[in-house]
Amino acid sequence: MTEGAAATYSDYVFERLRADILTGQFEPSARLAMKELSERYQVGTSPIREALHRLTGEGFVQFVGQRGFRVPPLSLDDLDDLTDLRSLIEEAALRQAMANGDDAWEAGIVAAFHRLERQAGRFSTQDEDVIREYDAVHRGFHLALYASAASPRLVALQANLFDQAYRYRTLLHQEPITPREVIAEHKRLMKLVLAREVEGAVKAMKAHLQL
Repeated sequence: MTEGAAATYSDYVFERLRADILTGQFEPSARLAMKELSERYQVGTSPIREALHRLTGEGFVQFVGQRGFRVPPLSLDDLDDLTDLRSLIEEAALRQAMANGDDAWEAGIVAAFHRLERQAGRFSTQDEDVIREYDAVHRGFHLALYASAASPRLVALQANLFDQAYRYRTLLHQEPITPREVIAEHKRLMKLVLAREVEGAVKAMKAHLQL
């Protein structure tokens, strides 16, 4: 296998395994055995090992000594910790974005909200494709809010924590989403951000995370 081919396989496994963990294809705390993963993704163990180490560095996989790799567990304590950290990071990112944002940034937020609004109206817990599409546009809206932040690392960290929280959000899909409430909450946040009402926007963002 050439170096380029190995990197391609590693990227493939990284994306597939990351998506499978986030969408609950593996149970929380499940062991991630290389042989089983190799069979699942039809690649050798080297790309599997590299992908596991990358995912460990990003917080989507845990390495537990002699036990090897596993899916991180879910718990209320972890959710509280994750939410608290997101509040700190997203406040900093939002303040930067609102200070630096230009017309293109504002247009991006409005466009992302319209996509979210359309998709929320189609939401159904019975259709996995619709759920995935909703999750994608929901993520897109939140990323658009922080797109003009001055620190690329801050934006990347915000996106990483947003995705880590996705495993908890998938549990919410067992309960119906009320499109009117979803849109009203995001629209209020958007209006505060576009109006450059910094303190109001930060307060609304934190309340949104707590939900």
